Amino acid sequence: MPKNPVDAYLAKTPEPQRRTLAALRKTIRAALPYAKETVAYGLPCFKVDGKGIAGFAAFTDHCSYFPMSGSVLGVLEKAVAAYVVSKGALQFPVHKTLPVGLVKKLIKARLAETSAPPKNGTGPARTYYDNGVLQSQGSLKGGAKHGSWKWFRKDGTLMRSGQFKAGKQVGIWRTWDTKGRLVKETAFRP
Repeated sequence: MPKNPVDAYLAKTPEPQRRTLAALRKTIRAALPYAKETVAYGLPCFKVDGKGIAGFAAFTDHCSYFPMSGSVLGVLEKAVAAYVVSKGALQFPVHKTLPVGLVKKLIKARLAETSAPPKNGTGPARTYYDNGVLQSQGSLKGGAKHGSWKWFRKDGTLMRSGQFKAGKQVGIWRTWDTKGRLVKETAFRP
């Protein structure tokens, strides 16, 4: 029995759905190399920071892609016009996987949605690169950066960190090289 729950899901899936979804899985994995692969809501899913970004499932007459959001498909209405869509799922033929370009657009739209600032402008904030790697994290207060912030490279290594007060840099800011060595410190006065 496969140890990975997605492998187990696919092992139980009949052909041609299995082959189609295996190809889709490969496309998603290439786009989100650092995402956690799991099963959520009974379907294979890729998560970034605990949030579902892309999922898929097999059905008798079709396969489905799930953007793990009720608004992504509406945002990409023109790109998905050739498919049967509902608020949260896109159906495609059991023998034909989704185009790589479309999958990348769906993932990018979902990552942008998860990077959106808090609705009231106050609270935790995160942004992501297109590959699902955390780009920055910190908090906002009244829509401005406030408190501790960190920026990361596309490979996930820490690049820079510092403090903000009402959107202005304060205190000591540090920059690291790709090997984690401190290369620069800059002091900002409030």
